[in-house]
Amino acid sequence: MSIKQPTGYRSRLRVLAMGAAVSVSGMTFSSGSYGLATWFGAWDYVLRHDDEGQPQAAFARLRGDNGSLLWLTCQRLASDSDKPFATFTTVAVAQKQFLGRSDVHGRSTVYWFDGGSPEVGHWVYRDRHGQIPDPGQVQAFVDKLAGATSLTIELSNFRYETQQHEFRFDPKDAKTMADRFRKDCGDILRSSDS
Repeated sequence: MSIKQPTGYRSRLRVLAMGAAVSVSGMTFSSGSYGLATWFGAWDYVLRHDDEGQPQAAFARLRGDNGSLLWLTCQRLASDSDKPFATFTTVAVAQKQFLGRSDVHGRSTVYWFDGGSPEVGHWVYRDRHGQIPDPGQVQAFVDKLAGATSLTIELSNFRYETQQHEFRFDPKDAKTMADRFRKDCGDILRSSDS
């Protein structure tokens, strides 16, 4: 069951989800919910469950150069008890320099896997983070990540000056992490429909 929300509402919820993903390492859980952490090589991975034991959020994190972090997030979030769950899937990069804010349509962002052909996507920017907001683009990104050994992303700040961030990883670990993320995300999305 999918409920269409106004674009501004969905954008705010996506930004909220990105903030939750970026702060997952310092997250505290209520007494009934719990998270299971694991590692796939250099990848940190957390699967969080709700009070009923259903998967609620999956977070994958990889450290890049200069303190940058690559986050994959799949989450279901209840904004109010009388409203249906909102679901999010995002890819985000957190880094140290201020990027500024973009509008809901985002800024053109160039990225490429294994030094191959560059791809351009519209990423939404908030302060020190950039993210892919579209679930279809997130899925395509994860699919490409599963077969790669490196990723380079050029984020642009509010003056449109680019900053390049590189991530390197073992392809077997990336594939294992991506497979697990897709499985857990499917479970999260299915549990939000029930």
